Amino acid sequence: MTSRATIEGRLAAADPALGRVIDAVVARIGRQRITPSRATPFEALVRAVVHQSVSGKAAASIFSRLKEKVGKPFTPSKIMAFRPQSLTRAGLSSAKARTIRSLAGWFAANPKLAKLLPTLPDDQISAALRGIPGMGTWTINVFLIFSLGRMDVTPTADLGIRRGIQLADGSRTLSTPAQVLVRSQTWSPYRSIASIYLWQASKLKLGPGDIKKATER
Repeated sequence: MTSRATIEGRLAAADPALGRVIDAVVARIGRQRITPSRATPFEALVRAVVHQSVSGKAAASIFSRLKEKVGKPFTPSKIMAFRPQSLTRAGLSSAKARTIRSLAGWFAANPKLAKLLPTLPDDQISAALRGIPGMGTWTINVFLIFSLGRMDVTPTADLGIRRGIQLADGSRTLSTPAQVLVRSQTWSPYRSIASIYLWQASKLKLGPGDIKKATER
């Protein structure tokens, strides 16, 4: 069981069902923490776009091909030198290729704001990026968590998180984004950590038996 002095313990105290999922994940792969990416904000955002609605393995392969195509350094100007049709040869959909070029255009047009991105509050980052075609809330939240290491973010529409809550509650129906949003208020200021545990529970394909076994320890 988790100690209440830890982040896990505080989350479990606020949401006991989540706490049981956390115990099961910890029993399987240990405590989860955020390790901010060393990539530039531009590269991290491109990676997040590539991962939209694609399995992690497939996205990693596509992103690797894209980086090889673009070369080092991975910059907005290099991306803008490619036509969208050329970018699709790395495995991107036409929509994602357009989004990535739009993102590159935004970075090129807003160098001062782009440089300040890592220092801005979450809501200001979201406001700055949301106007870019194809840059939705999920992508921005993934950037906030995995690139900038922000601790209090929940990608409410993420399928893995919704499945994790379904597991936590032993429900037959998948949680809706609206339900995740309401539920996540109790996890603050560690919503990102809670999200990662729910992601992992889904990724590990944990079941009720795993939850029960962990709570009996």
